[in-house]
Amino acid sequence: MYTINQVMSIVYHNESAAVLMAFMTYAFGFAQYITSMVMQVKGKEAPFYFWMHAWYFGHDLTFSLLFHQWFTTIHFWLFEVLWAGCVAFVGIEIFSLYYSVKYERNTIWKKYLKHDVSTGEGWRYGIVGYALGFSLFFLIRLGLGDQMCLILMMSTNAILALAVSFKLQEMGSRRYGTIMLGWFTLSGTIFTFLPKGLGFFATLIPPLDGSWFTVLGIICTLFAVRYLVIAFRMPKTTGQTTVGI
Repeated sequence: MYTINQVMSIVYHNESAAVLMAFMTYAFGFAQYITSMVMQVKGKEAPFYFWMHAWYFGHDLTFSLLFHQWFTTIHFWLFEVLWAGCVAFVGIEIFSLYYSVKYERNTIWKKYLKHDVSTGEGWRYGIVGYALGFSLFFLIRLGLGDQMCLILMMSTNAILALAVSFKLQEMGSRRYGTIMLGWFTLSGTIFTFLPKGLGFFATLIPPLDGSWFTVLGIICTLFAVRYLVIAFRMPKTTGQTTVGI
């Protein structure tokens, strides 16, 4: 698929550009996730599906477990910073699981269990879901030969762009952070799929420098726009004066 040496050769060839592209891409990803967590805490319902959190937990935990690779094999500060960020996000995902079990367990699992979900059942299904997310991410990474997790890291942004508008429709109203999340999602999607020389992923990962990646980016961008269109057309949640943010 690609090698660490290939990626790092590109990084060292133009370090400033690689770092700038990385920070522009990751800044919007960070903004998306912080906004989603604020929405979950404030509204007691996450703007992401539970299975998305499970997949993101798989990404963050896998990236965190590759400590030796980042600090010994590669030993480049950008990836060490990303490692620290992923460690922090493992904690954030566990916090999200706590909120999901406490406030959303019926929304998430009642349609499958056909009865009110107890706290214990919520924890059991939640932990199994997170374990499955980690297992799938870890095994798919090995199967793809995605040594630096960058192809599957890109997938987290693509999944968010494709899925989040459907979750918004299920939520049924524009809440605090809805519009902000939409703009961050659109911007993050665009930066994720920029072509070689402009975008972090297409520049560093040779297999992503292709027409299929461009087409995927167009599709994801259209779905990110769909989220904003739906959000602006939705009624605001009553009783909140800042839901249009």
